[in-house]
Amino acid sequence: MSAAAAERAWDERLDVTLVKLGGSLITDKTKPRTVANEHLRRLAAEIAAGWSGNGLVVGHGSGSFGHPEARAAGLAGGGGARPDSALDRMGVARTQSAAFELHRLVVGSLVEAGVPAYSQLPSGFLTACDGEPDGPPPAPLAAALRQGLVPVTMGDVVVDRTRGASIASTETVFEFLARALVPLGIEVRRALWLGATAGVLDGAGRLVPRIDAANIGAASEAAGGSPAVDVTGGMEHRLATAWALARRGVESLIIDGRRPGLLESALRRPNGEAESAGTLVRPSEVEDARQ
Repeated sequence: MSAAAAERAWDERLDVTLVKLGGSLITDKTKPRTVANEHLRRLAAEIAAGWSGNGLVVGHGSGSFGHPEARAAGLAGGGGARPDSALDRMGVARTQSAAFELHRLVVGSLVEAGVPAYSQLPSGFLTACDGEPDGPPPAPLAAALRQGLVPVTMGDVVVDRTRGASIASTETVFEFLARALVPLGIEVRRALWLGATAGVLDGAGRLVPRIDAANIGAASEAAGGSPAVDVTGGMEHRLATAWALARRGVESLIIDGRRPGLLESALRRPNGEAESAGTLVRPSEVEDARQ
């Protein structure tokens, strides 16, 4: 490619898909720091097989590698220091260290599968203010996407100007990226959420195939939280984020990551088998998210 062509490519709009590998899927959340190696290796291979080379960001939950430490450090539910208390700095360090231990394994599995995975920790491209992500457009992550790399991010502990530190869940990071990448000419168009359930389930345990403005309230109530130690809210938080993204024009598909081939199918064929196997989240009529 000539220098002129490369410059043009850098300025072109780039569409991106987000993929989250849930912590309950790639770890055993009932056992501290235990990786579900079979799932992780298979999912990495499916990403390698299904990825077309277009814009892709992979994020993962911390599962049994960060939530217990976050709870012990007082970071659960946003946590962090209050005006009348000191920040548990070693607790922050232990939480991030535990989460990064899993992150290293996720990136390694992707590289081994043939994905050009490129680590991008949220603490390196955003801060927070009273628990809400804040910061300029993430230029290094955008540059990696422009170079054809696959940024890999995670739930992380970030510096918080009000609380000292707070948890930036993968869901929160994805929502931040959906708005922060726009000034850099990058549009998030689709999000795939892989967990250890078939999708969003109703009160009777049945799959909710589609969520829109008519049933988002009932679906959110039924989603509930995570049965294990989870400081970020489990499926309830995931659905809230998927709905926020939908209102920005980003379609979400919540599917069962335990089913072999489903992630590869979702990446290869956006309107294929995977769509009918999980929960599709989008407004009845696509709302203009950029209004």
